[in-house]
Amino acid sequence: MKKELYFDFLEGFETNRIEYKEAKEKLPQSIYKTISSFANTKGGIIVLGIKQDDQRTIKQGVKHPQKIIDDLSSSIGEKFNFCPVIRPKIIERENKFFVIIEVEEALKYEKPIYIKDAGPLKGGYKRVGSVDVRLTDKDLQRFYYERLTSPDAQVIEETSLSDIDKNTLSIFRKLRRLHKENAKEVYLEDTELLKAYNLISKDEKHLTAAGLLLFGKTNIVKRFFPHFRIDIIRIKGIEWGKDKDPFLSTDILGNLINIRNHVLDIISRFFLTPFKLGKNLARIEDDPFKKALREALSNLLMHQNYFHPSPSQIRIYNDRIEFYNPGHSLKDPETFYTPGSELRNTLIAPVFYDLGWAETKGTGFKTEILVLQEYGFPPIRWINDEKNDTFTIVFPYPIEQVTPQVTPQVTPQVEMGDRVAMVLKLCEEPRSLKEMMDFLGLKDRKNFIYQILNPLLEKGYIVRTIPDKPRSRFQKYVVKKRG
Repeated sequence: MKKELYFDFLEGFETNRIEYKEAKEKLPQSIYKTISSFANTKGGIIVLGIKQDDQRTIKQGVKHPQKIIDDLSSSIGEKFNFCPVIRPKIIERENKFFVIIEVEEALKYEKPIYIKDAGPLKGGYKRVGSVDVRLTDKDLQRFYYERLTSPDAQVIEETSLSDIDKNTLSIFRKLRRLHKENAKEVYLEDTELLKAYNLISKDEKHLTAAGLLLFGKTNIVKRFFPHFRIDIIRIKGIEWGKDKDPFLSTDILGNLINIRNHVLDIISRFFLTPFKLGKNLARIEDDPFKKALREALSNLLMHQNYFHPSPSQIRIYNDRIEFYNPGHSLKDPETFYTPGSELRNTLIAPVFYDLGWAETKGTGFKTEILVLQEYGFPPIRWINDEKNDTFTIVFPYPIEQVTPQVTPQVTPQVEMGDRVAMVLKLCEEPRSLKEMMDFLGLKDRKNFIYQILNPLLEKGYIVRTIPDKPRSRFQKYVVKKRG
């Protein structure tokens, strides 16, 4: 909104879309009620710096406008069950400062917006005329009924079919054909393919949230889902927030099809060496631990609350790996051992099913994750936090692979995983043997070749730049590009 238009809100009296608050010295606590009411109704404008009585409005201004905005911005995310969208601005008129706060109407899936500590009945409001009124039981019933529509089915009217990344559609067709060779949808034109999965609006002009998340261009996904990304964080210890490795940590952006492939590639770099041997000490190439991690990643992406104000995180510690998911489990954790699932995103899920990334009967959690204990792995743990709408699943590493002392020291297994991951990241550009060893601080050439280089070559993770002359003094190694 243009700055000059803000001046119109400094005149007249309060309405169903305009609220005045004095706020001369500090942020008024009543502002949260008004934010709730505007978010639950049609949106509106809050003007700070105006005192209103029955007869007139007094333009007092505010003394510390930037501090007021900072206080609001730092508190709003924790204050509500869903973070409302606000746009605060500072304007000056007649040598006085005013704070103008635009509040957007919340999406149907997010309503009712209420003050978290008070709950929906005491902390939820709607706008009636110029007054903030508490929500009634009937209001809540209506909101919850409207929320039954899947959040990923919402049409994003500011999008168009040009926001689709055609290369991702091509990748989908290849992956779908690998999973089911004669699948009919791979032969459909782009628009028809999107229609088949209900990823575009009925008039074929706009994308649904699922369509954008699955196939959208990275910058467009970022625009409409600014908090969505996956942070892969390597912590060289056993406590959160300590000893983060900036080289091995990375943030992944993009659409779901590309993100899943990229994240799996990065995670696998830490676990190339087998964590477990099967019967008769036979080596398990596709071991159950890796399968469980793939299932956890699919669950994270498929059941995520994409309107939550925090990104996903995969935290790799010395003794465990954690998947932090914005969006609590809709299925009661007490029933995780039984088939079936409660879907948050009913349009994203079928695409994952058709690619073989998830079980159609909701059995993946039981058959891929809970089954780990049968292979001798430590029991997994999870935290289903309904209040903050988050879910975290924790995979401890095999007991024999970690030191008995609870210390942040790196075990040989974890240290080897770090070295492999560092080599693979370093070799995203061609590197010589000496460059790799110098980067890792290693001097034993023979051991490096035997322990790290040869296994990576054998598994096809890296390739020689001069394959016909393995012993060439100009030889370098580079990560093999994967489809």
